[in-house]
This record gives sequence, C-alpha cells and structure tokens, in this order.
Amino acid sequence: MRGSSFCLGCLTLCLVACSPTFNWRDVSLAGAPLRAQLPCKPERAERQVPLTAAGTTLHLLSCETGGLTFALAWATLAPQDNPSAVLDSWQLAGWVRLRQTQAAADTPPAGWTAWPMPLAGAQTLRGWQGQGLDHEGRTVSVRQVYFAHGAVVYQAAVYGSSTDPSVVAPFFEALRLPSTP
Repeated sequence: MRGSSFCLGCLTLCLVACSPTFNWRDVSLAGAPLRAQLPCKPERAERQVPLTAAGTTLHLLSCETGGLTFALAWATLAPQDNPSAVLDSWQLAGWVRLRQTQAAADTPPAGWTAWPMPLAGAQTLRGWQGQGLDHEGRTVSVRQVYFAHGAVVYQAAVYGSSTDPSVVAPFFEALRLPSTP
C-alpha cells in the first residue's frame, strides 16, 4: 500500500510539473457580448475612469504567464457618448501611460506600426504594436487592439519583453463578437 501511495504522489507531482504555461480557457465579460480566451486564470477589477464626460466604469480581466500580461478591458457607454471619440481618448491615454507621445489617435508614436486584426462585427477597429516603457521605466513590447461593438468599447492587449506573434496570436484570434450589437 505504501508503494502505491508513493507512485500516486510521484504521478501527481509529474502532472503538476508538466502543466502548460499557456492554459487557454474561455472567459466571460460581465455585461459585454465579447467572447474571449485567456491563457491563465484572470484577475478581475473595476474602476471609474474619465473616458467620457460623465466618467464610466472600466472593467478589466488580466493575467500573467510566460513573461506576458494578457488584458481585456471594456466599458459600456451612455447613449450620448460617441464610441469613436471615446476610443480615441482611451488610445491616447494608453500611449501616455507607456510614455509615448503622438499627435492623434490615428497617428502612432515613432516606432509603432499599425497591426491589422480582422474582427467581424467590430466598429472602429484599430490595432497597434510597438514598444514603450512600463511603470518602472523598463522597455515593454505591446500588441493592442481597440474596438467598439454597439455601446461597448474594448481594448485587448498583450504586454511583455517580447510579443512574439506565434505566442500571442491565440489570444487575439479567439476574440468573437455577435453579428449584431
């Protein structure tokens, strides 16, 4: 009996040690129709942000694995809010947070490039990739996309020392919107 317990313990240890770095799972976004997957168990957060004149609640799901941070953020807008203008403001604020400067939301900072990402049903879809500085002043590679669907605006992003397309592609490819807002 002692031998079988030892073998069972070794098998359990091997299974835990062999767990994949990227353990993809479906995630639900409270109050938003986007279907997505994250490679690790996400943490959830909410905060009030000045994306609109009246302010709005920004919802966030994020997790870290394999040296990368995967993040999904979204907010539901009021009827008077213009999704395109909100996305412009959000994108500009994101670049400021990465210590980048630019003239307009459709003009990326130096060294950044447009990143075309097809997403059926998305309105005002903008994808960018480049490098910035994190909150500690370290260089960080970023791949991000901003989009709207009806009255909901979104940002999906991956941050890390390298955003190798083969590693981050499953995150972006799993994003799905319903055909109508």
